[in-house]
Amino acid sequence: MTASAPIAAILGSAPRFRCGDEVLTVVYRRRWESFARNVVTTDHGLLVTEFHQPGPGRAHGTVNAAAGHHVLEGRWLGRTDVVADYLRFWYSAPEAEPHRYTEWIAWAALHYARTQGTWDEVVALLPGMVANFDAWAADSRHPSGLYWAHDLADAMEFSISGDGFRPTINSYQYANAAAIAAFARHAGDIATAERFEQIRDRLRRLVLENLYDEELEHFTTVPLSVDGEDAYVATADPERRLPGPYRSTPVPRRTEIDPRRRVRELIGFVPWYVGLPDGSIDPMPAVRQLGDRAGFAAEYGLRTAERRHQRYEFSVRSTLPRFLCRWNGPTWPFATSQTLTALGRIARSTRSEECESLFLALLRQYASSHLQADGSYWLDEDMDPDTGRWRARDWRLAHDVARAEIGRDYQHSTFADLVLDGLLGIEVDGDSVRISPLAVATELGWFEVRGLRLAGHDVEIDWHPDSGLALNVDGEVARRREPGPLAIPLTS
Repeated sequence: MTASAPIAAILGSAPRFRCGDEVLTVVYRRRWESFARNVVTTDHGLLVTEFHQPGPGRAHGTVNAAAGHHVLEGRWLGRTDVVADYLRFWYSAPEAEPHRYTEWIAWAALHYARTQGTWDEVVALLPGMVANFDAWAADSRHPSGLYWAHDLADAMEFSISGDGFRPTINSYQYANAAAIAAFARHAGDIATAERFEQIRDRLRRLVLENLYDEELEHFTTVPLSVDGEDAYVATADPERRLPGPYRSTPVPRRTEIDPRRRVRELIGFVPWYVGLPDGSIDPMPAVRQLGDRAGFAAEYGLRTAERRHQRYEFSVRSTLPRFLCRWNGPTWPFATSQTLTALGRIARSTRSEECESLFLALLRQYASSHLQADGSYWLDEDMDPDTGRWRARDWRLAHDVARAEIGRDYQHSTFADLVLDGLLGIEVDGDSVRISPLAVATELGWFEVRGLRLAGHDVEIDWHPDSGLALNVDGEVARRREPGPLAIPLTS
C-alpha cells in the first residue's frame, strides 16, 4: 500500500526561513512543499519518493540514488518519523534496494542523528548498514582497494569520464565507513568501529593518491574501460558492477588515460562534500572553475562537465527515453546541491571571501532556476545551463505529451539544507546548538528562522543590521553584532 501523506502535517513541521531576498524566501518555502508532496504513507511508514507518485520508481516509488539528499533535507523537520521510517526501510525492508545505485545513506544518517539526537534509533540499524557496505565491497571493490562504478550506477548516465574509479563511489564509501565507525563507537562495538576506521583511513589515502589530478587540480575519474559513448545501449544491471576482467587490471597512470575521458566534472567536489581532503589539498583551483565560463559556470546553472572539454555534450545516437538523461554538460540539481554543500564547507573552513561570495551567488542562481519566466515554480531533472529550459520536460512535451509533467517536484537534490547548514551553519554539536552564518549573509539584508526544532529544543535565529544576530534556544538568547559563531548549551 502506498498513499500520499498529509502534506499540511509535513509542512507544519518544516522550519520557516525568510530573508530580504524574495526569490530565496519563496523557493525555500516551495521546496518544502515539493518535499512534502513526495512523502508517501506505506506499510513501512513514511517514505520519500524520487518522483511525485504515481510515477517512476522502485518499491513504493523509492530510489536509493538520492536517498542521502532526502535524509539531509528531512533531518530539519521537527517531526523525526519521516527520516526514521525512511532509514529503517532502507536498512531492513526486504523490498528495499539500497545497493542499486551508489549512495551515502549512512553518512547522511549520521548528520540526522547529530541534528535530532536520535542516536539509539539509528544505531539499531547498524547491522543493515554494515551488510550494505559489505555488498559494495564484494562486487565493486578493486584489488587496489579503490571502488569501481559504471556511471549508470552513479545515476549519471553518459558522463564524459564514464566508468572507472570515480570520485563519487569512493567518497561515498569513505563517508559511509566513517559513519558506521561513529555509530559502532556509540554502541560500544569497538571491533566494528576499529574495522571501519581502518577502511575509512585507507580509502582517504587511496583517493588522495589516485584520484586527485595534480595537473587539472581536481578530483577526477580514473577510467578502466575503453568503451565508446554508445556502451549504454547494451548495459544491463549486472554490468553496473566491477567486471571480472577488470580485477586484474592495475590502476592506470594519468599518462595512460585517454584525453577524451580525462576531464573536470562537478563530481570532483564530492570528496570535499564529505570532508575527505580535510585540509590536505588546496581547494581554490577547483573552486575557481565554478566561476569560469570555460569551466562550470553558465548563465542559468552549473555545468556538470567543464565547457572547454572536447567532448562537452557529445552526441548520443540513441533516442530511446531510457537514455534521455545526460551528464555530459547539462545542469542537474543533484550535482549542484552536492557542489554547493562542498563549497559552503570550504567557505566556512577557510573564511575565504571569494568562496563565500561565490557560494551566495550560486545559491541565488540555483534558487532562480526553480522559477519559470512567468513566476511559476518548476523542479525537474536536467536543465540547459545556457537557456534555463528543463530538457527532460521539453523532450516529453515534444515526444511524450502524456508524461510531460512527470518531472514535477523531482526530489533529487537539497535546498533547505543549503540554507540552514550551508549558509547559516546551524548544527547540534554534542550538548550545544551552534550557528555560524557566512559573513556574506549580510547581503540578504536581513534573515530569520522560525519553527526550527533540534534534538527536542525550540530554536529561533534572527539577524538585522540594526539589532545584530540572535540565537534563541528554548527562550535563552545569545547575541552578537555581525553574523558569526554563536552557541547555547542544551539542557535536558
